[in-house]
Amino acid sequence: MTNKTIIRLNEHSPEYAEWIEVSEQGRQVSEPQSGPLEDLPDNLRSNHILVLLPGMEATTTFLKLPIKSMQKIRAAIPFALEEELAGDIKDLHFSFNKIKDNNEISVTLIAKKRLNHYLKLLEESNIKSSVITSEVFGLEKINNTITMMIEPNKILLNNGLNINVAIENNNSLDIKNIINQIKKDGNFIQIYLSEDIKNYNQLADKIKTDQDNIDIKLIPKYSIQKLSQIVVTSNFVNLLQGKYAVKIDIANYFRPWKYVAILIITLGFTSIVNEALLYKELTELENDLVNRFSNEYRKFDSKARNISDPLRIISALQNNGPIIPEVSVFLSSLVNLSEALSKNNATINTITYQDDIVNIRITSPDVASLDKVRRNINQNSNFQATILSTSQISNNIESRLELRLRGS
Repeated sequence: MTNKTIIRLNEHSPEYAEWIEVSEQGRQVSEPQSGPLEDLPDNLRSNHILVLLPGMEATTTFLKLPIKSMQKIRAAIPFALEEELAGDIKDLHFSFNKIKDNNEISVTLIAKKRLNHYLKLLEESNIKSSVITSEVFGLEKINNTITMMIEPNKILLNNGLNINVAIENNNSLDIKNIINQIKKDGNFIQIYLSEDIKNYNQLADKIKTDQDNIDIKLIPKYSIQKLSQIVVTSNFVNLLQGKYAVKIDIANYFRPWKYVAILIITLGFTSIVNEALLYKELTELENDLVNRFSNEYRKFDSKARNISDPLRIISALQNNGPIIPEVSVFLSSLVNLSEALSKNNATINTITYQDDIVNIRITSPDVASLDKVRRNINQNSNFQATILSTSQISNNIESRLELRLRGS
């Protein structure tokens, strides 16, 4: 299982940060620390890194767009919000995430200048991350609940629905008034109050006055402990989209895993065709391969949950879209191969896949049966089967077949 390093940047001292190591479920693995970015320990740099930007640097809003194409959504968002924005949309970077099946989209926007500033800070400290989001996604969202985190310099807040903001906290800020502005009848109020605030006990008593359905919990010096628990499993918006998307040759990175994925499919396939193979050992090997692939893949996609189909994932990465035809054809050829073998009383001894060539060693009752297997494959699949060698073993024929994609 791959742990994650959460880094929380500071708007007042950008080169200064808090960090913590957590599990994929958000459970704390190490004690939180703080200091200059360049002091981030090497062991935490090797984890998948998720960076939290100050909430006041980015704005999160919600839209409903009757569009399914991700590319068209990206193009439409700036114009859908243009009238609500004070600045020029050309100076802003828009990121989004679909959150429901009813065309609702969570949008986070930030000034390109500010995002570039933080990216430069990370680069100067040699910190590489493929995920940067706003710290406001570190608060849980609960229906009919106003959730707030009050710190000395700011307040993070959401109403469980369409309000997700960060507000500068100063001595004149009336927190009770903020609550009353967004509170609806029946709302529960959950407040996390930082112990860094002077006289936090008095502030808690003041907030509670004339308020029903309210719970105030004190949080320790490092608020990142609370934020990190939620953000790793939240439906956050990654700011590194579009032109800011991390350029990783991910298809080539995972290319060796393509053969592992093929092997996973093959293990299940050969266990059906050849009953002599031990199912328990095959299952253990298959599970091990899937787990190893999953851990590697989560370095690139921190939100990935159920990674049960490595082959489809790799194929989508290679084409940046749907499963590639070549792999789809290979899988279908296995089905055809299975049918051809079962019709002619033949069994597989070994099967390998490399450089887009399938090599199979099979045992058949006689040469005629072997030739029928070859003809069945050639007639019913997009692969061309060729018999490379044959030999008489007792009363059977052992042979080696090569399958190539037609036209290759």
